[in-house]
Amino acid sequence: MASFDTTGLPRCTIDFPLEISPDEIASLSGPVNTLLKSSYLLGSTFEIDAIFNSLFDIAGEIAGAEACGLLSCGENDPASWEIRLGRRIEVNKATPDLLSLLIAPGAIAANFDKGVSMDPDWGLWSQPICEAWSSRSLIAFPLHRDRDIAGAVVFGKRDSHPFTPAQVKLLWALSLQAETHLLRADSGKTLFLYTFLDPLTHLYNPRYFENQLEKEILRSRRSGGSFSLLRFDIDGFTEYNERFTNTAGDIALQEFAGILSGSVREVDTVARLGGDEFGILLLEGNTEGAQALAHRIIERFQRHLLPGDKESRTERLSVSIGVASFPSDSFDKADLESKVDRALRMASIKGGGQVLSYQETADAEGVKNILSDLPVQKIYEAGRSVVDMDKFLEILLFTGMQGLSAGRGSIVVKDAEGDFTLRAAIGFSRHEEHLTAPGGFRAGPITNWVVDHQLPLVVSRTEDSPFAGQLKKNGYQSESFLSIPLTHHGHTFGALHLTNRKDHQAFTRDDLKTFAPITSEIAAILAQGIGFRENVRTFSLSILTSLSDALELRFPFLSGHSNRVRDLSTRVGERMGLATSDLTALRHAAELHDVGIVGIPGNLLAKKRRLSEQETEMVRKHPFLGAKMLEGVPGMDATRRAILEHHEHFDGSGYPYGLRGGDISVPARILSVAESYDSAVSARPYRAALPPEEALQMVRGGAGTLFDPEVSQLFTATAPAH
Repeated sequence: MASFDTTGLPRCTIDFPLEISPDEIASLSGPVNTLLKSSYLLGSTFEIDAIFNSLFDIAGEIAGAEACGLLSCGENDPASWEIRLGRRIEVNKATPDLLSLLIAPGAIAANFDKGVSMDPDWGLWSQPICEAWSSRSLIAFPLHRDRDIAGAVVFGKRDSHPFTPAQVKLLWALSLQAETHLLRADSGKTLFLYTFLDPLTHLYNPRYFENQLEKEILRSRRSGGSFSLLRFDIDGFTEYNERFTNTAGDIALQEFAGILSGSVREVDTVARLGGDEFGILLLEGNTEGAQALAHRIIERFQRHLLPGDKESRTERLSVSIGVASFPSDSFDKADLESKVDRALRMASIKGGGQVLSYQETADAEGVKNILSDLPVQKIYEAGRSVVDMDKFLEILLFTGMQGLSAGRGSIVVKDAEGDFTLRAAIGFSRHEEHLTAPGGFRAGPITNWVVDHQLPLVVSRTEDSPFAGQLKKNGYQSESFLSIPLTHHGHTFGALHLTNRKDHQAFTRDDLKTFAPITSEIAAILAQGIGFRENVRTFSLSILTSLSDALELRFPFLSGHSNRVRDLSTRVGERMGLATSDLTALRHAAELHDVGIVGIPGNLLAKKRRLSEQETEMVRKHPFLGAKMLEGVPGMDATRRAILEHHEHFDGSGYPYGLRGGDISVPARILSVAESYDSAVSARPYRAALPPEEALQMVRGGAGTLFDPEVSQLFTATAPAH
């Protein structure tokens, strides 16, 4: 939260009538139609973020707003403000002084309780506020809730002309829509909350608990963190309920719910799952911590006296508890729930008043029985939907780790260009997270040996290893490890590595023999998955390439442009020493960088005059549209990003997001120079072509502002002769 002192500020309110006059309707027919549809465009969601991101899109469409923000006012301190949402403002890097300037439009609008306008030409006091918003001028409208100011919506414009009166009227009408949706979202969230509460205990109900469990699994898969799932069953509750009144049973459930709520942190989730069954999601918890909590709950409940005969408290009950942890016990929701149920069932069978983890219920025979308990069917189901290959590989990896009690594992996959990438890793410490970052992985000697020889490597002791030197320095807790090539029909797609066995035993040939059947299935599914992904990618690229070719036929001035940009970009990329995968992404991006033009009205591109501001804004959507067209195409993330960013400028003055410097991907920085140069030396309907030397001078002059200086220098040094 921050504040801004409005004392002594001159009045900057918007005082002209905000109704749209009949004379203005004709000239504003397009924006007004969009505004009339704003309720539909904003949708029916109760999510504030979704509502206001849609609102910002509409503001850009109807009034050319470039910077937008939603500011919230403190309920207990109206002078305190925070930025709830922002677009084209750097909130995360804001210092206290900058944050004060960013919330200033809201504080000023609240001070006057009216729409306000800020432009340095009307007073230098507003200059630092506008600069904080990276805008030339600003307007802000207060948002009300029950006659009190709850926040403000802010719109900024970057060019030299402030918002016109007509645009201010449109944005005022839009802010009224925003106020309505804000109230609806608040009331909807209140109703939403009560639909997830159990009416007897006021704990969460099963629906909410299941939803939170799914979210926590997704979060943990992304972060590599862990959590524990606990399930409770009150021993003998049915008999207790039959002996005494229903009221006694209800009181027992309510008081046990209170014990659970008082035993956990606010971040944990406690729910009544039905009857006398309860559950806890213990965030960032392991099995040992969950068992310690369970023992404390058992002790507290056993000491607690419950209602008995004649309204006296004479009865005691116990509770059975099952514990399973993610990902150490399972990497799948249904399987995790099955295992915690198994642990709870075994705890009840032992006589009640017990806590058992899933690991304690596992059969003592070891790997063979553990393998029979693996969610193999879920692996096959994942194999049939392998567009999300990384998620699939995580399931495969966890299966291998679970089967052989490994504490750490990884899957390395060879891509279409023959480069290795680390696609899944479990059990690595936080300081090793850089291994999974793009470009941060290099295949080591073990991976190369296994793939080159197409043979498994079983190292039980140091002398078994074909490599000199100790492995413990690389995170190995022992010298023993197991590495298996993922080979299908003679082709090796990668390798699966397992280390740090939990029982502190060495990996052996028997482990490999036991695991061989599932390894072959993993390799077969992986082969199908890679083939499927490649087919989807090839098919999608062929369609998009056809669209790009059609554009060049439709607009002759674009003929050969994509191929020339591809050749120019590739030449610079090779000089910069880009990896094979980055060069491939760069080539695809260069060939398809203009494919989004198919979503732009064709008459705009053929006009023999410079486009108006509104027309230019429409054309500037083509990088976004082009990137959207590649959405969901496997293996094209780097290409999508380059297309999206190829009109960003090195100094942050480009579009669509105003990225700067290192925030722009390297392929996009290269593509920006090559595309600008070839466009300059090619004639357009509204201008003649520039001579090559003038175009090269443009590239040199743009170094450090429009273009990456290194890319600019390499491009001019390798430019083709004309």
